[in-house]
Amino acid sequence: MGEQTKTSWTSGFLAILYYEFLWNLRKKKIIGLFLLVFAIVTLSLALPPILDYVNGVTLTADPNAVTGFFNGINGIFLFLIAVATAMNTISGEFETGSITPLLTKPVSKNTVFLGKIVASFLTLLGMYAFLTVYVTVGALVIDGTQNNLQLAPLGLVGITLATMVWASVVILLGTLSKNSLVAALGSFGVYIGITIVGAVLGTIYGQTSILFYAPGGGATGSTSLCERGVGTTFSTGTDNLGYLLIQLVLNPNTILNFCGVRISPGGRGEGVQLFTSASDPMSTAALRALGVSLAYIAILLLVSWYAFRRSQIIESS
Repeated sequence: MGEQTKTSWTSGFLAILYYEFLWNLRKKKIIGLFLLVFAIVTLSLALPPILDYVNGVTLTADPNAVTGFFNGINGIFLFLIAVATAMNTISGEFETGSITPLLTKPVSKNTVFLGKIVASFLTLLGMYAFLTVYVTVGALVIDGTQNNLQLAPLGLVGITLATMVWASVVILLGTLSKNSLVAALGSFGVYIGITIVGAVLGTIYGQTSILFYAPGGGATGSTSLCERGVGTTFSTGTDNLGYLLIQLVLNPNTILNFCGVRISPGGRGEGVQLFTSASDPMSTAALRALGVSLAYIAILLLVSWYAFRRSQIIESS
């Protein structure tokens, strides 16, 4: 009996996955998303050498083009992919009325919800795996031998989890509102709000400790002292998790300084000063971003699951 129950659950779960993939393909959403991402990445790979050739500049090989790709693919790009992938995951079922026949199948509400979340994750993972392979091949052709290619899968997992943070926000809003437009616009408002507030708190007031635990770009870290001028910088928030995980392996002990801007009245040339508001080793920044990402995904999806169960009870009564 136990084995039969396990087989029944597995069959139901796989059926939900199959249903979800067909749902996305029917709406041409995944195909359009792949084409858009493919076009953007192709431009990022091909445009620099083309411009160098037109301007008569000798092409300089970049042995870190693949790892740099994970540092460049963040922010609004990840957010838009999350919205396109997850905005119809729950709310679309209510809008089309397909939620009723779906619930008549011999599959529990928990299995339906889990299947939809796993399908979203696998969709993102598959798309980013395609991008990673494409960028790797392109970088090898254009820039030659690449460093640390063995860490590309780590970056792949990182950007997938980073996108799932925003996808979880979209799914929560869609589950609560049962409206795809509200889910998309609401999540966009959340993204804009966090971005603006984060920029003000982090840059002007130097309150980087708040940004450490907020989704998005987070605080900007610098490899040099702030008072001596900003050196190499990159974001340390959830959006840049892929690059941070790679740096966790390559440079775990590198110290990152988080800079703020102090505006003082009076004094020519001395009205604006950079100061160090916090410092952390790379390992701390990377593990913190990983922990924050997993925490947001777990909490947002848990609330979504509870709202989904409640809404199904209301709809089916």
